[in-house]
Amino acid sequence: MVRTTAGGIAVAFLVLSVSGCGLRSAATLPAVPNSVPLERYAHVAPVPNVGGVYNGTATETSGGKSIKAKLKLTIRQSGSKFTGIFDMILKKLQDQFPIIKGAVGTENGKTVLHFVIEGSPGRNAKAFATVTGSLIKGRAKVSSKNGPAVFFKYSAKK
Repeated sequence: MVRTTAGGIAVAFLVLSVSGCGLRSAATLPAVPNSVPLERYAHVAPVPNVGGVYNGTATETSGGKSIKAKLKLTIRQSGSKFTGIFDMILKKLQDQFPIIKGAVGTENGKTVLHFVIEGSPGRNAKAFATVTGSLIKGRAKVSSKNGPAVFFKYSAKK
């Protein structure tokens, strides 16, 4: 008789627990309209970690002339945002340009970076890059407003 009473109490506790959970979770779920695909509510991928120091080369092209330089790209990431330094190193000259307004994300399964390389006033470069493993490849452009257009193509490894 003790087993039956204990078994009955356990079953009653289980029924109350399960029914209570169902009520609580039903109250917290948002209503999903029938016209919205369920994929929209699927798991969101974590933000890729791209922080670190990358070394490689950059080619700067302006007015039909190109200059190839060593590149040291430093990225300091916080969540989906980042800042850093775009450091071009020529034989006797080193130009460190701050990276501002950086955003990390994924597009079509690829890790992508959008950012601004800060230059002289009115001469910032809009930049885009993809990251595959430890390799970052990208392009940047300074518009022709306030001076000649300047294009950058770069590649670097962590």
